[in-house]
Amino acid sequence: MALTDRQLSLKRSLKQQLIEGNATVDYVVLSDLAHRFAEFLFKDLTRDDVDEVVAEITQEEEVVLAGGGTVYDPRTFKKWLEDRRDSVRHDRWNAYRQLLISRDWAKSVIDDLAAQTDEVVELLGDPTDQKDMARRGLLLGEVQSGKTATYIGILNKAIDYGYRLIIVIGGHTNDLRRQTQVRMDSDLIGYDTSRIGENISTSALDPIGVAEFDHSIRANVLTTVDGDFSKGKTRAGLNWIQDALPTVLVIKKNAKVIQNVTTYIKQQTNGGRLDMPLVLIDDEADWGTPNTGSDTDPTRVNAAIRRLLDTSRRSSYLGITATPFANIFIDHAAENEDLGQDLFPADYIRVMSSPSNYQGIGRYFAGEHPAIRQDVADCIDLLPIKHKKTHPVDDLPGSLEAAVMTFYLGTALRLLRNQGRFGPASMLVNVSRFNDIQEKFSELIELFVMSLNGLVAAELSRDFDAPLSAFGGRLRAVWDEEFGGIRPDETWESVTPWLKAVADTIRVELVNSRTATVRARRRREMTPQQRTLEDDRPTIFVGGDVLARGLTLDGLQVSYFVREPRTMDTLMQMGRWFGYRPGYDDLVRIWMPEATEADFIWSAEVTRELRDLLVEMRAKELTPRDFGLRVRAHPGGFEIVAANKRQNAELTSGDVLIHGNKFESYYLDASPEIRQQNRAALSDLIGALSRTAAPIDSAAGYPTWRNAPFSLIEDFFTKFRADRRDPFFGFAPGQAVPQIAPYLSEAEGGESWDVVLVRGGETEVTVAPGVEVKSSLRNSLTVDGTTIEVGNRRVATASNLVGALTPESRQELLASLGTDEKPTEQRVLQRLNHPMILLYTLTSEKPDGSNSETSRLFVPASDPLVAVVLAFPAIDVAEAAARINARRVQKFWVNTVWWANMRGYVNDGDDVDAGDDE
Repeated sequence: MALTDRQLSLKRSLKQQLIEGNATVDYVVLSDLAHRFAEFLFKDLTRDDVDEVVAEITQEEEVVLAGGGTVYDPRTFKKWLEDRRDSVRHDRWNAYRQLLISRDWAKSVIDDLAAQTDEVVELLGDPTDQKDMARRGLLLGEVQSGKTATYIGILNKAIDYGYRLIIVIGGHTNDLRRQTQVRMDSDLIGYDTSRIGENISTSALDPIGVAEFDHSIRANVLTTVDGDFSKGKTRAGLNWIQDALPTVLVIKKNAKVIQNVTTYIKQQTNGGRLDMPLVLIDDEADWGTPNTGSDTDPTRVNAAIRRLLDTSRRSSYLGITATPFANIFIDHAAENEDLGQDLFPADYIRVMSSPSNYQGIGRYFAGEHPAIRQDVADCIDLLPIKHKKTHPVDDLPGSLEAAVMTFYLGTALRLLRNQGRFGPASMLVNVSRFNDIQEKFSELIELFVMSLNGLVAAELSRDFDAPLSAFGGRLRAVWDEEFGGIRPDETWESVTPWLKAVADTIRVELVNSRTATVRARRRREMTPQQRTLEDDRPTIFVGGDVLARGLTLDGLQVSYFVREPRTMDTLMQMGRWFGYRPGYDDLVRIWMPEATEADFIWSAEVTRELRDLLVEMRAKELTPRDFGLRVRAHPGGFEIVAANKRQNAELTSGDVLIHGNKFESYYLDASPEIRQQNRAALSDLIGALSRTAAPIDSAAGYPTWRNAPFSLIEDFFTKFRADRRDPFFGFAPGQAVPQIAPYLSEAEGGESWDVVLVRGGETEVTVAPGVEVKSSLRNSLTVDGTTIEVGNRRVATASNLVGALTPESRQELLASLGTDEKPTEQRVLQRLNHPMILLYTLTSEKPDGSNSETSRLFVPASDPLVAVVLAFPAIDVAEAAARINARRVQKFWVNTVWWANMRGYVNDGDDVDAGDDE
């Protein structure tokens, strides 16, 4: 049951006492304090009311924010913060901490945030040190995890310690910049800049946010909620440099806007350089910032940021992102004579851990999650993933109507839980990149919502005994399916009375580049109270990429996401459902295609591996340069982020460290003779092994031969053929064996191999005389000419590697994991003593002929495909870094067409309006 307003007031007062006293939360002590407090100041609360407050605070303390990891270059960093701590007034941080308490943040999370922000402020560099500095860092958070709250905490402390010029690049659209400015107004500046006129006057304004807790907090502002830094402001003649107050700008990630600021600063310094310390926060630093041009001709945004940083002798750049792969792929050695060093985070990379109540990619995609729904085939039939902007859309798919009903009912259920108190509740619909199609879906959804509102008015205010119409029966069926069994006291009868409140307030809003100006003007004309009331209305947001990056949808309950982004960083940013769902995490529902879910699962593994690697490298005292090279030597580096356009070379190469990595033959040859040849290669290998020893069962019961001689593996790869497009099992120019074959002998422990015949759950297939195994079903096989692609480029399922271990090794692995922790791929590879080859026979069911399955391939058990997965033992992270630095790595060549397909960024933006096909 939600706390009342009076209970919340008591809760805030208690947390204030605990934080100021740096006290540990003990239930008995807290209960005594609470009841004594209530006796004097909250006499209207009963003992039960006070006990509910104590219980909630105690439960919050179970939310922990584990310390992250930092990789830094000791040659460019020395500690300074502790020496200055006692001599500095912490006015801004103290006010910000009070603000977080008022927002009901847990004490434990505030305490941990204080420690983490201390570390990052120290990494920014000492603003009182008069020596020149140009620091480059990266803060790695998670999507919707509270990165903004973290970097605003960093900025409040940075000002306390002496930083004078604060520049925040708040996103690449006006909506994102405006959203960031609103947050900065409250949490850093202390007044509402939307009330400032064009002359940027800072006349007396009512304090908000941090200034409500400390009226002395003020700042010069050169941007407002309604105004970015325009060219006209460069002529304003404002002399802020001599002012003792900090100066704050929140600007859009646009080369012209950034250049406007650079021009203005140079005007203020008569063409020279600032002597004041500058900190620049680059929010969503993976978008637009990395240099995708050349060293001599950088892209415009990259060049503009570097010129802006160069306006100060003492600058500190901090990139913020949840998908850092593009930043890590920046050439750490790239330098331009006019612009100086690139933005590679050479000085430090910091991992910010999320609180334990954060619902992120690792929570939703670590296995089957009850929130995920895959029944969107009707949407793909109606609107294929690849479509033109003129594609006709006349009806909503039934799965989308069910999703809207789920949102409608879930919002009513939240009202029931909150005793009728409204809070932000939202739904996301993202099915197309094109504005025209988004607009059509928005109109159809609005009509469907009106039908639901009519149903509520006509039928659901009657007696419960009255029979429902067919439409009413559909709504009741959705309730039974989605929410009927969650809590015994939450019944159809108890939630129905709240549906009228939803009907009276629900709205649909189209969010894309066409609607941005109108929406901004409408919001600007509202009073703050009107904006709050609108924000609390249940809203279905329809859009594309404007919804997909950076824009926060408060109270997001239901997501209908029928897109298939081509790169991992784009995919992860589109996961707007990540975040915190206090009191309604069991009501979250996400509709997406099976292929997209599989991509999220893979992304979760790679992201977890990246974070684990950072922490491990920190323990070894390795530098960001070592880390960047290590990530680039991952086989997934070929497909993590969007590649530059390569117009001249037909072939390009990449260096890959095979150790501690897994390789899958996800491109197979469709020609009958190669399929037969691969089955013969499998038969020869299994036959040779069977003649020497009987297989033993692995942990999952797979037939396994341990310590097989390398010569048999080498012989197998003289016969096995994947498709020529496969980067690892295909052929390089002039080679007659797969590209990976020459490197097999370099594997640690490679004199003997473990051979695992993966057993699926389908039809028995004879793989060698006397040896049969059930095939593995892969219904996502597609064919393009003579190329077969295994869905989502995944041959192995999440459990195959763990299942291939010995029973003893799997048991040891599981015992080493924490509560609710899943075994990662890296954890498995660290347990291997020898390389392992997993052998698969793949089959698929016959497609049903629907539009969404026209490229699906039917593979019967009489003609199975053979696929392989290679897993190499991990080596010590310091040894891995040494090998990479010494270029003792493996080089793989790929065709640039393949490279473009695998890493090429599909222009998936809403601003496209010229009729280009996807």
